[in-house]
Amino acid sequence: MNKLWIILILSSLVALSISNPMGVLLGLSSAGHKAVKLCFELMAIYAIWTGIFNILHQTKLSKWIEKVLSPIITLIFGKNTLSDESRNYVSMNMSANILGMNGAATPLGIKAIEAMNKDNKTGKATYPMIMLIVLCCTSLQLFPGTIVGMLSSAGSTNPSAIIIPSIVAGLISTVVGVLFVKLFNFFDKKIKFRKKKNG
Repeated sequence: MNKLWIILILSSLVALSISNPMGVLLGLSSAGHKAVKLCFELMAIYAIWTGIFNILHQTKLSKWIEKVLSPIITLIFGKNTLSDESRNYVSMNMSANILGMNGAATPLGIKAIEAMNKDNKTGKATYPMIMLIVLCCTSLQLFPGTIVGMLSSAGSTNPSAIIIPSIVAGLISTVVGVLFVKLFNFFDKKIKFRKKKNG
């Protein structure tokens, strides 16, 4: 994958150097300026939300969030598949994703995977790990905070217009993703059962 990116970057630079040599330097400096500006804008947004989640964790309100999300977590992950530690991180990750704070959700997701991996002796991704990755990728958002923040900082007159399309798209992708993981897990268990029966 890294080789592919290097080839794409080098080929585009060569093509641009031939067609528009002055555009290379202008494009690089302009893109760099925009990237730095965007980073600082997102830093402010993420600083607020990561601070809030840290307060929730320190004040034990994360336990209350876990209780609220517990029926959904049990429905998605199944019973007795998560330890208390991993369940806590999963609930915080899900709440961050629901609020559209994907950047804040990432470290919580990593912590959840680490907690899940403590009792994993196979060295392979387990069902809860795969399910969490799918949930993070589909990212059901009731409030797309990052996108709204980016639209606001870009000068949009109606940044909240993205909320309903985000909810619909997130809901569809999450339901489809969860169903596929459950379906593949069901067939995987069935295949393993047949192997044990025949072996």
